[in-house]
Amino acid sequence: MPIFNRYVIKLLLPPLGLTLLIALMVLLVERMLRVLDFVLGAKGPVRVVVELLAYLVPHYLGLALPMALFLAVYFAFRKLSRDSELDVMLATGTGLHQLLRPALAATLLLAMLAFVIFNSLQPHSRYAYRAVVYAVTNVSLQALLQPGVFVSADGFTFMVEGASRDKERYERVFVYRETDEDQALAITAQDGVLVETGSNHPPVVRLFDGVQLTTRLNPAEDRDSPEASEGVLRFDELRTTIGDGAFTAFRARGMDERELTLAELWNRRDDPDVGIDRERLIGEFNMRLARIVSIPILPFLAIPLAMGRRRSARNYGMLIGVVVLLLFNELLQSGLREVRRGNIEPAIGIWLPVAGFALLSFTLFLRAAFRVPGSGLLRRRRRRRPDEGRGAAPG
Repeated sequence: MPIFNRYVIKLLLPPLGLTLLIALMVLLVERMLRVLDFVLGAKGPVRVVVELLAYLVPHYLGLALPMALFLAVYFAFRKLSRDSELDVMLATGTGLHQLLRPALAATLLLAMLAFVIFNSLQPHSRYAYRAVVYAVTNVSLQALLQPGVFVSADGFTFMVEGASRDKERYERVFVYRETDEDQALAITAQDGVLVETGSNHPPVVRLFDGVQLTTRLNPAEDRDSPEASEGVLRFDELRTTIGDGAFTAFRARGMDERELTLAELWNRRDDPDVGIDRERLIGEFNMRLARIVSIPILPFLAIPLAMGRRRSARNYGMLIGVVVLLLFNELLQSGLREVRRGNIEPAIGIWLPVAGFALLSFTLFLRAAFRVPGSGLLRRRRRRRPDEGRGAAPG
């Protein structure tokens, strides 16, 4: 490997690793607070917090990778430009396209990593994250009960107006359920206690000082049925179980298009499952490919922006590049929404922004690559020579 290539790679790796690490830490810390609050509220073990955060890493890594790559290439070539090392390399006959090779090689490796992330890691980790959340929330009904919120579980509908800090006692409880005898039970109580009886037994609800109203779901059909009855029951204490205590497994993977791999998205595009539109499958498939394809384009944008105003401390190339990347991401997201709605085709909503981004990046790189190094300095020297000649003493 030429020495120039090794030197450029050496400049690329530290900012790339540091930027990825900082981006992941910032994104995960922001999400960790919500995950921690959720798990502790559900009385789950602390290890679940680590597990959930681990499942979030592929998602945030896919978000941070393009920006980290752009900044790494920008900082590497900005250093070469400010230290005049780039001028020396170009003066030796090394073209900018040759200096691009090590950056492009590293970029292609990251593009392969992006393919693994978008194709496999993100779909499976997203499903695993939802499965763990489902398991945590179904371990204890206490995690579901929130003041002022209607909650359904095992055929019951609950609503409480107040709850103790440990969520063991509740105030002003409302319970509704429908029985197998086509009856509807509506219960209101001043106080209630939820008692967990173990993982193999259904939880027990103890209600105090309340009223139970029993009505028929189909009064006309059940008029002559001796089992159907209506009435009002006032009680001091009422106990009832919730469900049969059986564990219900989480749904199978694939009910959401974001949980499917690229091959699965492609195979199901003409025969989508129930609940998933064809447009959503096609939009998700093209969006992931666009994310992967845009990775190798980033060095062509970062290098010319890093070379602008070489000897000046002020260079707005990084700011311009970040704005361009954010605008590009927003265009992709807007296009994806329209594709999912069926308003436009992926070629316009997704691939047209990619083509515009590539055209802008390649144009900037070609202008920088074919610009004559030091041409401004040569012009200044040519303007000085006539003045020096007039001021010199005759020989």
